[in-house]
Amino acid sequence: MNTDTLEELCSTLERQAAIFEICGETIDVDLHLKASAGLREALAEIQRLRSDAAVLPEVLAEIERLRCNADLHLKTSDALRDALAEIERLRSNADLHLKTSDALRDALAEIERLRSDADALPLANVEIERLRPEADAELHRGKVDHGISNPATTFWAIDWFLKLLDPYNKKNKPK
Repeated sequence: MNTDTLEELCSTLERQAAIFEICGETIDVDLHLKASAGLREALAEIQRLRSDAAVLPEVLAEIERLRCNADLHLKTSDALRDALAEIERLRSNADLHLKTSDALRDALAEIERLRSDADALPLANVEIERLRPEADAELHRGKVDHGISNPATTFWAIDWFLKLLDPYNKKNKPK
């Protein structure tokens, strides 16, 4: 819009108001001065809007930049949320692995203990094998108590003990 034409119109209205004032027509003077003042206000608003319009591309670019930043922040937020969930899952797995590691360490210690016991067994077996001929010789000489090794005596003692423990056994009651 060409503002020069509006300024010329304002100047023309003011000159006509001056002419009407000389002629003594006060009503026309007021109308022309009010129209000129209104046009000057409109020109000032046009100038302000033009300066605002000059800034408008920068404002639009800033709005677009902020919109992109907001999208980026949303994506980052989603990525961080996923990362936190993965960290919690890994922490849970780590706890499980620590418990498993402790159990395996305990099992390994038990295996080592059993191995050392097993390593000691051949020595015990050697000792038993060394003493076995002496024990066999004592059995043949009759030095071992034959009362305990007699099967009939052993079964009688067991029967008596079982009857003592269960006096209400149905086998012991008369029919």
